[in-house]
Amino acid sequence: MSRKIRLSSEAEKIFRKRRKAFIKKSGRELSRDYKVLFVDNSDVPIQMSEEEMKSTIKKVMLAAGTPQHFIYAYEKTGFMVTEDGYRNMSREDRAEYDRAIDEYFEMEKKQKFTQ
Repeated sequence: MSRKIRLSSEAEKIFRKRRKAFIKKSGRELSRDYKVLFVDNSDVPIQMSEEEMKSTIKKVMLAAGTPQHFIYAYEKTGFMVTEDGYRNMSREDRAEYDRAIDEYFEMEKKQKFTQ
């Protein structure tokens, strides 16, 4: 399953940089089915594992100043959501995303009470 998302200008810069690094390393353009994020410490491009990709995306979100509740929801659901994207999500996906956001704030609230 694939989803389309609108990237922030900061994320677009990062992905353009990764694309250029891929081309420099491999000598060819990305194909549609190849992931933009790849392992850097290899002489040839090696596609990242899903775990490595999620970790890298989280680092990008942190570097871009993404609020913690959105990062938590991404980790729980796999959704990185813009306002337009949220409106276009299926009812089920939106409910899953909303539950993750609510869960984050509930955990944060409990943590404040235990301190």
